[in-house]
Amino acid sequence: MAPMVMIVPLVISFVISGLLTPLVIGMAVRWKVGDKPSGRTSREIAHIGGIAIIGAIVFALLPVFIFLLNGDAANRVFLPVLVASGFLTLLLGVIDDLKSLHYLYKLFLQLAVSVAVSAGGLALIGHFGLLRIPVPAAAAAFFAVTAWVLAVTTSFNLIDGIDGLASSVALIAAASFGVAGWILGQPLVVALTAAVFGSTLAFLRYNFPPARIFMGDSGSLFLGLMFALIALLLLLPASDMWMRSAGAVIVLGVPLLDTTLAFLRRVLTGRQPFEADHMHMHHILLHRYGSVRRVDFVLSLFAAVSGALGVWTMLGSRGALATAAALYAAVFAVALRRMLRFDIPQERIDRIATDCGAPGGVTRRCSTGN
Repeated sequence: MAPMVMIVPLVISFVISGLLTPLVIGMAVRWKVGDKPSGRTSREIAHIGGIAIIGAIVFALLPVFIFLLNGDAANRVFLPVLVASGFLTLLLGVIDDLKSLHYLYKLFLQLAVSVAVSAGGLALIGHFGLLRIPVPAAAAAFFAVTAWVLAVTTSFNLIDGIDGLASSVALIAAASFGVAGWILGQPLVVALTAAVFGSTLAFLRYNFPPARIFMGDSGSLFLGLMFALIALLLLLPASDMWMRSAGAVIVLGVPLLDTTLAFLRRVLTGRQPFEADHMHMHHILLHRYGSVRRVDFVLSLFAAVSGALGVWTMLGSRGALATAAALYAAVFAVALRRMLRFDIPQERIDRIATDCGAPGGVTRRCSTGN
C-alpha cells in the first residue's frame, strides 16, 4: 500500500479544516448562530463546526479517489453511497443545528438516511458482484446495516455533550480504524480514516475546552456516518466477519455504551427513550471531577484502550475480545447504578461546563457544590 494514500488526505484535511474552522466561527458570529442559554449550555458558542469538518474531509478525499485509488468495485460502490448519504446527513444536521428539530422528527430522518444507506449500498454491492447474497440473507443484512448506521450516528450525536469530547473520541476511533485498515491491506479505509483524523485534529484546536466552536449535529452525525461506513468496509472482504464486527463495536465502544446506558436508564425511569437529558457518562464524570478537561482525558483514555482492544480483536485475538467484554460489563454495571441513583441539576452542569475551562490553557478545579 502506498504511503501517499494516508499522507495526502491527512495533510489536506488538516490544512483545510484549520483554515475553515475560524472562518466558520466568524460566520456564526456575524449570523448569530450560537447556543442560547436555553440550549445545551449557558454560553453563546458557534455550533455549526461540522461544516468545516465535512468540507475538509470532502476536499481531502477528492484527489484520493481521482489519483490514488484504483477503480475497483469497492471504491465504485462506496463513492456514491458516501456522496448521497453524506449530503443527506449534512442537510439533517444543519437543519437541526439551526432549527432544533423535535427528537421524533430527527429520529425519523436519521432512520430514513440509514435505510437509504443500507438499501443503496446493498444494491450496489449486488450490482458490482462484490458479494453474492441470497434473498433471505440480503433482507437480514438490510436490517442489520440499517440498525448499525442508525446506532453509530446516534451515538456520536449523543456523545457530543461537552467541549472536545466528540472530537477526541473521533480522533481515537479514526486512528484505530486506520491502523486496522493498514494492517489488513485496505487502502480505502486508510484514506477515509486519515481524512477524518486530519480534519478532526485541526478542529480540536478550537473545540478543546474552553471551546470556541461546537461541531453540532451536522458534524457529529457525519462523523458517525463515516465510522459506520468504515466499519462496514472492513467487513466486505473478511473471512472472519464475526471478529471484525466485534472489533468495530469495541473501537466505537465509548459512544455506543453511552447511548445504550442512556436509553436503558430512560426506560427504567419511565422517560421517553429518545428524549434528551443531562445524565450521560460525561455528565456523571463532570459532576464528579468538576473539570471538562479531566472528563475528556478519562473518556479519551477509555476510548484509546477500547481502540487497541478493538484492533486486536479484528486481527483475530479472542483474548482481546474477552478483555473488552469484561471491561465493558464492569463499566456498564457501575455507570448504570450511578445514573439511576443520582440526578444532577442542569444548572450545575451548565455552571461547571462554563467555568471549568479557563482561558490561556489553564484548567481550574471547579466546585460541584451549591
